Amino acid sequence: MASSEPRREVVRDLATSTYIPTFLSEIGIGAVLPVLALSVLSFDYDSVIASLAVAAYAIGRIVGSALGGRLGAGLGPARAAMVMLAVLAAGAAVCAASPMIVPFVVGALTVGVGHAGYHIARQGQVNAAVSAQYRARALTTLAGVWRIANFVGPLMGAAIIGVWGIHYVYVAAVIAAVAAMIALRLSPAWHLRREAEPEQKVSPLTVVKDNAKVFRTLGVAVVFTGAVRAARLVVLPLWATHVGLSPQVATLIFGINAAVDMVLFYPAGVVMDRYGRVWTAVPSALMLGLGTIALTWTSGALGVTLAAIALGIGNGWGSGLIMTLAADVAPRATRSVFTGVWSIAQDVGGFIGPMVVSVGAAIALPVGFWLVGGAGIATAYGMYRWIPPWRGNPSHPQPVTSLDL
Repeated sequence: MASSEPRREVVRDLATSTYIPTFLSEIGIGAVLPVLALSVLSFDYDSVIASLAVAAYAIGRIVGSALGGRLGAGLGPARAAMVMLAVLAAGAAVCAASPMIVPFVVGALTVGVGHAGYHIARQGQVNAAVSAQYRARALTTLAGVWRIANFVGPLMGAAIIGVWGIHYVYVAAVIAAVAAMIALRLSPAWHLRREAEPEQKVSPLTVVKDNAKVFRTLGVAVVFTGAVRAARLVVLPLWATHVGLSPQVATLIFGINAAVDMVLFYPAGVVMDRYGRVWTAVPSALMLGLGTIALTWTSGALGVTLAAIALGIGNGWGSGLIMTLAADVAPRATRSVFTGVWSIAQDVGGFIGPMVVSVGAAIALPVGFWLVGGAGIATAYGMYRWIPPWRGNPSHPQPVTSLDL
């Protein structure tokens, strides 16, 4: 059995090359995302136009996922991460300097490109550093780090707005991204130009064609997961308002949801590594689906809070799951590009989820909630059916990297 010392070295390397830069950059992102629409409103546009900034960010994420995968294959994960952090900083700087809506929206799109591209690159850093035995723990810790940063970021943003104004939130995001670049440049990972086995430079479309069986099975479950996770960000405030809770109470409930979400990432990683991915994937999807449905049976603060806790458990128990599944099923020769496409699938689901809630609300508010809840239950079945089997004893598990269909 290997000694614990190499593991401590790996943890130190991951902390300096990935976790610390991620924490720094995600604090800035966490501060920026809640104020994108507010900034457009400050240009004297209505809420419909304000949503363009959020949509531009989301479109940028799709572009960034594809670009991050290509850069990771060509430059190696550390240098790809540096490039995408620079793009993120540039986007935030454009937002900070924009006197009107058009350049601001371009800046928001650029922030999305950089954020998603860095998301793919840092997954590559983790995959290059750890073996399959500890993969889930490393990736769920990465997910936990950015959850914590996204919890801190809005608090920092609120303080900045209170003292200097909304403009300086974007300045803070630039500073955070530059700090992340400095931390990455000083880390040991910077001296490793690429993985030991260089990847093939292929297009995302080629990866989809070569792995069509994976994408039309487990990939569909990933889309559904993205939809259910994104919908939870909409259903909580909508239902809280529907039952007459004040904005202050609704915000507190959302904070409780986020706190529960944050504390589960490492236990989820341990369970995935020891017993298999299905033991987190299925309960996570079920909790998200049933928690969404349960919201429609609540009529006061206590009931909404209990449903919010269920949603927090569901989302937290799935921390790092999509990244881990990508690393499990991706061909080694095209892992970075595959990971980018995999992330796009989740982002597409992120578009669909809130839309389902909106379409259902046009009929009756609970209808969208029931549709999302049903999608969560269907996702649980899909994950159970298509996640690759896990072979080996709990101390030394080995994933089977081809789908047993």
